[in-house]
Amino acid sequence: MNNTQKKIGFFGGLDFVTVLTAVIGSAYGLALVYSATYSSLTDGKIISSDVRSMLVSVSVGLVIALIVSNIDYEIISKLWPLIAAGCVGLMIFTMFFGVAPSARQDARSWLDLKVFYFQPSELLKVGFIISFSYHLDMVKDKINRLKTIVPLVIHGIVPIALVVATGDSGSALIFMIMFIGMLFFARVHIGYFVAGICAIIVGFTSAWKLGIINGIQRERITALFYPDIYADTLYQQNHGKIALGGGGWLGQGYLNGSMTQSLSNGVPENQNDMVLTVAGEEFGFIGSLAVIGILLVLVLRVLFTGLKARDNVAYLMCAGISVMLFAQMFINIGMELSWLPCIGITLPLFSAGGSSSLCIYLALGLEMSVFRYSKAQRKSLLYQ
Repeated sequence: MNNTQKKIGFFGGLDFVTVLTAVIGSAYGLALVYSATYSSLTDGKIISSDVRSMLVSVSVGLVIALIVSNIDYEIISKLWPLIAAGCVGLMIFTMFFGVAPSARQDARSWLDLKVFYFQPSELLKVGFIISFSYHLDMVKDKINRLKTIVPLVIHGIVPIALVVATGDSGSALIFMIMFIGMLFFARVHIGYFVAGICAIIVGFTSAWKLGIINGIQRERITALFYPDIYADTLYQQNHGKIALGGGGWLGQGYLNGSMTQSLSNGVPENQNDMVLTVAGEEFGFIGSLAVIGILLVLVLRVLFTGLKARDNVAYLMCAGISVMLFAQMFINIGMELSWLPCIGITLPLFSAGGSSSLCIYLALGLEMSVFRYSKAQRKSLLYQ
């Protein structure tokens, strides 16, 4: 621990904007999940297991974030081989010993830790941000050479392949966006993006024609273009839009949503993937806008921290975190509005899901470490 950090102390130099924004978002999310599960409470239960799990994960996640914020991110980034190996090993373990929800037996994406279920792909996101940032920094002076791009592409394919192998196609899409976004912030030449997009289009078209994309995944994509034919497939999204529209400007009132509190005609998974529908129905358009506003503030704050970081690794880590948060927010909202197929992506900080909240706070701890140590260095240079 250097002299500058000793003077700062545990809470000194903390990024209070990030902490307060995240805590406000989590508190709002807890209120929404409580409402979404309120009508299903039985036998005198005060809160549901979803609320309890989320409350514990947010509390533990906040403590972890504060601890990580006091560790110099340079130390963390230099441990990238151990972090990457640990995350990959955990994913391989999940491939063989993972469990799947009753509705998706093909998605063996969770580990049963007896106390709670953990989704390793969420931790892999943080590990990928750390390792890929370090990789990009190591080759920054020759970033646009083909022999540099190929290993970077392989680095990006590894996590995508791992999550696809566990049946988690939604997370694979998030990793793809993170990979592309971090390459963009690393200032890779636009020509590579054009080539990559063409390759993705060709790959998707081939997978579609060859039947690699099949079953419920194929139905959910097709349903967006033929909603009348696939009404059953769009049941969740159609009911979600009805709930969102039913709230008007100011909503029907907390715990009073006609569909939120309905067990027979409600929105499936409204405590999880469709949590924005609860905000829209009970707090109206203003309530939905508040959710989006909180997340955008967080995304921009993390990105702003990266732009003022003391080195390239820190800049890229913050860029990766902001892309991850924005990608999850954009895809989740797109799903709820039927702009995109329903692929099981949670809304950061708002959806029920202990693994997601815990790992998002871990990522925010990295951002706060960048904020703290970059600010400390600027002050140190100022007084030299």
